[in-house]
Amino acid sequence: MANVQLIQVGERAGQRLDNFLLGQLKGVPRSRVYRMIRSGEVRVNGSRRRPSSRLEFTDQVRIPPVRIGDRSEPAEAPHAWIKRVRNSVMHEDGDLIVLNKPVGVAVHGGSGEPFGIAETLEQVFGDANMQLAHRLDKATSGCLVIAKNRRTLEKYHSAFRNNEIKKTYDALVQGEWPKAKSVVDASIERFHLANGERRVRVSDSGQSSRTLFHVLAHCTEATWLSVRPQTGRTHQIRIHTQYAGHPILGDRKYGNRDFLPRAPRLMLHAQALDLPDLGEIVAPVPSELVSYWERLQRAD
Repeated sequence: MANVQLIQVGERAGQRLDNFLLGQLKGVPRSRVYRMIRSGEVRVNGSRRRPSSRLEFTDQVRIPPVRIGDRSEPAEAPHAWIKRVRNSVMHEDGDLIVLNKPVGVAVHGGSGEPFGIAETLEQVFGDANMQLAHRLDKATSGCLVIAKNRRTLEKYHSAFRNNEIKKTYDALVQGEWPKAKSVVDASIERFHLANGERRVRVSDSGQSSRTLFHVLAHCTEATWLSVRPQTGRTHQIRIHTQYAGHPILGDRKYGNRDFLPRAPRLMLHAQALDLPDLGEIVAPVPSELVSYWERLQRAD
């Protein structure tokens, strides 16, 4: 059993507490890390914190004893996986990389995933200082920003947190979305299923959440939407479309599993980000969305 650790945040300032711990406790199951935070075993300057809280330069994090057997080297990513991530780079400069993240590629390991982009950045790009500036669900493809240094990480963390970066998504949803319905304002709260899986739901006691919708096209059974979330809640687009009565096709958490023809993936794509000093970065619409939409049109 390892001893209690007291770690100064220092150059890792700006990170979320959960990401900081996952970096310190490589190989420890993600579920165990979150349990340590929720139970109060982890303390920041002697106080409990939420997993999403941002750390300051002078903060001191107390990490409880962890069984030595729990600590292991992170899994090596296969060559084909590394190549797939490298080939998804759309933009790179001295401060950041923007990926067109492939569908099915996790940004974090855990919950059955041996590794994600976050844990393998050094393997993929050869730089141990890189960190993710935000997140995308494993099932969502599209624009993902990686910061190369602390200054850029803090800048983008702040911009994403304050909703200063305009995000645009493509979504194929069930049914005919009313053209007059351009906004969903519905507070969202997180909860966990009995098996520990994280979910969200609309609730008056949740965090305020707002999403803008614009109809691009529709057919008898579905609508192609351009979506702009105005807040950054977990699964926000997925739960707001469900709440509006038009869940995203292929969504196995919040959608209609009986819908036919069955979608080959979650029909959600992070299509564009309007980034500070760079302007708009656009990830081309995946062929799976286009071909599935054409199939739906032929069924009319």
